[in-house]
Amino acid sequence: MSFPEPHIHDATTAHAYTIILLHGRGSNGPEFAKEFFEARTSSGLNLAEHFPSWRWVFPSAKARLSTIFGEKMTEWFDTYSLSDINAESHLQVEGLGEAVRFILDLIEEEAKCVGAAEKVVLGGVSQGEATALQAFLCGQRRLGAFVGASGWFPFAGQVEAILRESEGSEKQVAAFLRNNLGLGDWIATSSAGLGLVLETPVFLGHGADDVWVDLKLGKQARDILKSMGIDVTWRKYIGAEEDGHWLKETEEFDDIVKFLKEKVICI
Repeated sequence: MSFPEPHIHDATTAHAYTIILLHGRGSNGPEFAKEFFEARTSSGLNLAEHFPSWRWVFPSAKARLSTIFGEKMTEWFDTYSLSDINAESHLQVEGLGEAVRFILDLIEEEAKCVGAAEKVVLGGVSQGEATALQAFLCGQRRLGAFVGASGWFPFAGQVEAILRESEGSEKQVAAFLRNNLGLGDWIATSSAGLGLVLETPVFLGHGADDVWVDLKLGKQARDILKSMGIDVTWRKYIGAEEDGHWLKETEEFDDIVKFLKEKVICI
């Protein structure tokens, strides 16, 4: 079964940039877009209004059987546990492999539309961030930026072990992720391509009181990316929502606007 068509919010002026944002488990592209654009910055605008020349792409995951919930739901991959993200990690492989291929194809399409991968931003919320991080590190492109919120890093234990082993292990991490997801023959690891990936600036935000994805998982993702030599902007938020599992309005949206204007529009 193929992925549903992405939900598109087109630029209201000449299309100059594209941002691809992945929803969390149990949601979909249109629902995520609606919730995302309902939020406002301190200026009273939503993010699309801050960036009128941007095309916003909200892909939707497939419906697949969730092991932990025992029913079908929209999710990018099967997540067994968020208290121990290394438990039963093999369950993640099939979904992540499919999702990464899909997202990398979307990036390629949007890069052709705007003329360069450096004008494409990738990101996501919760499981969407986790999925987007895999696509980001498996790709061979320097993107405009990466923006994640309330997420984690799949296969973190194995990746941390690789990074502890020796200097220059960033290439081994990229090779491990590709091979682990069955992408080894589909896209090869190259030093030049990885170097471009590592030049991509990253923003990660996380609620201190998130009861679904613990703050320590967000910090772990941050530390892995920093260990790979990536420029990471990290923000912790108090009282993002009742359960902390969403972006904090207006503070986090303000921070994302500032980050994108400094890191992307200046390219």
